[in-house]
Amino acid sequence: MTIYAYCRVSSNLQTIENQRFALNEFCEKNNLTVSIWVEETISSRKPLKERKLGKLLKKLKKDDIRISTELSRLGRSMMEVMGILN
Repeated sequence: MTIYAYCRVSSNLQTIENQRFALNEFCEKNNLTVSIWVEETISSRKPLKERKLGKLLKKLKKDDIRISTELSRLGRSMMEVMGILN
């Protein structure tokens, strides 16, 4: 099992530090260790195939875990997020 932590911000004016802190806190409380951090600065308006998230989703295996701070980090619309979760 591989645990992937995914952090995304939309612009260079933002930082992923708050997301990284929250994910580390979550993992500590739940006795998890992140295997691979995936971080990117890109708008969720970009197609999934152009984002690191798209490559990550293709790489995930059955027992892998992908965590992020909130669903909005995955996509712009509820339909897009639901498609990713499916």
